[in-house]
Amino acid sequence: MRIVGRLLLILALLGVKPARADHEPALLRDSGLALMRHGGAIPAPPGTAPPVPGCEPSAVLTDMGREEMRRWGAALREAGLPPVTLLTSHQCSAWETALLLDLGPVIPDATLDPWDRAGTATRGEQLRQHVISLERARRQGAGAVILITHRANILAVTGIEASHGELLLLRAERGNLGLLGRLQME
Repeated sequence: MRIVGRLLLILALLGVKPARADHEPALLRDSGLALMRHGGAIPAPPGTAPPVPGCEPSAVLTDMGREEMRRWGAALREAGLPPVTLLTSHQCSAWETALLLDLGPVIPDATLDPWDRAGTATRGEQLRQHVISLERARRQGAGAVILITHRANILAVTGIEASHGELLLLRAERGNLGLLGRLQME
């Protein structure tokens, strides 16, 4: 399925109506909550300078990961996605992903930081509750949000093994998270 076709499917699942009869995607004004895995990354060699001031350089995007995130952001904008708030982990791989997508303001959020296996259950529940609270805020007019985090975090919250750059579109209902759809680059 082509990227625009996938976006139309996701927009339909979110209840967003096409702007015109020819099925151009409408703006996602106040709709949308997505959990995203950062772009392709590698462990940073010791002493690596952070590519983004203030981020934790334990993992950084590869050159291919950077280019994919630039293209992914451009494709999303081209498909009609309006500016969204991007919440990101403090790790450079996530923070740099958010900046390269260029979809809106980037805000670091410690709840999205990676954690060790010992705290997975507790941190997973904290992240789940955080996502649910953001969904409630979104429904009250806070606007669309993309949370950029890491494989283990996404797996702990959703049970899904997300690919690099994949968006999981979520909806919170009665304290539970439901998956509306998955969106990834081709």
